[in-house]
Amino acid sequence: MDDVKSVLLCSQINLKKWFVNPRIYTIFIVTFAFLFYHSYELSRFSREVGHNLTPWIFPHLFTPPVLQVFAFLVILLFCDAPFKDHHAPFVIIRTGRKNWMISQLVYLVWASIIFTLFTFVTSVVVLLPSVQFSLEWGIVIESLAHDVTLAPETVTIFFNPNLLTQLTPIAATTISVFYFFLVTLFIGVVILCFNTVLAKTAGIVVAGILVAVSLFSNYLGFFSIGYLIYYLSPISWMSISTFNWDDGQLPAPSYALITLLIAILVMSGAAYKVFIRKDMDLKGSG
Repeated sequence: MDDVKSVLLCSQINLKKWFVNPRIYTIFIVTFAFLFYHSYELSRFSREVGHNLTPWIFPHLFTPPVLQVFAFLVILLFCDAPFKDHHAPFVIIRTGRKNWMISQLVYLVWASIIFTLFTFVTSVVVLLPSVQFSLEWGIVIESLAHDVTLAPETVTIFFNPNLLTQLTPIAATTISVFYFFLVTLFIGVVILCFNTVLAKTAGIVVAGILVAVSLFSNYLGFFSIGYLIYYLSPISWMSISTFNWDDGQLPAPSYALITLLIAILVMSGAAYKVFIRKDMDLKGSG
């Protein structure tokens, strides 16, 4: 029971540090500003045609290069994992290395949930006052999904007609929020693992390469390798449009789920094992 309290306390300490960390404020401000910019023309279009949007645009947001923008924001959020500062030596001595490392993983989960929920809520807020609740996709989304030319070229959000035909709005949004969270957590664990196992900044390099692969998969990668590239690009799974919802050749959602969970567990275990055995220069933390 004491170990659980120590783990939760350490993870809470990391979250409380957000209030004095300018980088965190920057991430959330940029997220809000980017979504406002990205959604502005769509919101204006809905006002011009006299039909409000429904709050179900989240599943359609993450087309390249928007997806890569959010992936880099996640990298910025977790770039200093494991999260050691000048207080870390005292906390590690008091709680023990095992509990401290587990707390960093718990913190990654909480931070991923918060960033995911903030992104989802913001995606709705920036549409105000041109949004109204409905259990349907709505006439604007359905119309643009079937004929993108109805909107001006300045509209940068594109709606996937397959999602509209295969999923209800609530199902699509729930699944999209879940995979956004899971990929966010995956990126955090990648950075923590490689920063711990190899060296500081190694995790950022690996995560950056994965983001580059996701961008490559939508252009040269697809033309060179075909649909196989999407099976090798976990960052692409932040968008559920990269999944097979009918009889296509894209990865199934279950494939992405199993792959991400296994990768998260394996990398978490590797980081844990290395950290508790590795000699660390705690004086250099900060």
